Amino acid sequence: MTRNALITEDTMPAEITDLATGYRRLPAGKLANAVTWMEARAPRPDLALPLAMTRITMPDCASYRAIFLEIGAPWLWDRVSEMSDAEIAEHFADPRQHLYFGYDESGAHLGMVEFFVADSGEIEITHFGLFPSLTGRGFGKRLMAGALDLAWRLDPSRIWLHTSSFDHHSVIGFYSACGFVPFATGFEIVDDPRIKGTLARDAAPQIPLIEAEWHPCNPDSRQVARA
Repeated sequence: MTRNALITEDTMPAEITDLATGYRRLPAGKLANAVTWMEARAPRPDLALPLAMTRITMPDCASYRAIFLEIGAPWLWDRVSEMSDAEIAEHFADPRQHLYFGYDESGAHLGMVEFFVADSGEIEITHFGLFPSLTGRGFGKRLMAGALDLAWRLDPSRIWLHTSSFDHHSVIGFYSACGFVPFATGFEIVDDPRIKGTLARDAAPQIPLIEAEWHPCNPDSRQVARA
């Protein structure tokens, strides 16, 4: 999941557009991100054994940037690449911003969760992820169990998040198993961070990188899409 540098309190986009059915081709350098909004209205008991969670109130900027990108670059998270150290410090100076690191019984750092406690009483999980080498081993549910345990203690009216088509293909099923229910879908058009320079060009190879406009008369057009 990704958002702008400063998290807003909007629960979902306000605009509803009457879209014609059919395919649309994007300009080179743009990506279409299909989004699903999901919410939980009550805790799900016995989700998993929670990881030990430590709140980081003022992270070291270099370490935070490295952790964020190690976890998120495979899914095109690039928020911190666009933030200065001062902006990161300002971001976490807001007490509504919560950052937690999850640890196993041996004390190994496994992943991170960020959530935002809105003035309305809702909580948005803005970033959630394990280090790439740890996926598929059951730690995801334990990290989510730890995060939800902390979030529900704040007595929110609901906890919500949005998924991304850039995320792992099983993400909808994962969040559903954690007690979240879809309530809206949509899309966003974004600049490809690998082209604008906020992520390495070899990040997220599962998402095609389109650098130039395709034209049927251009014999080199086949070389601009890199899987």
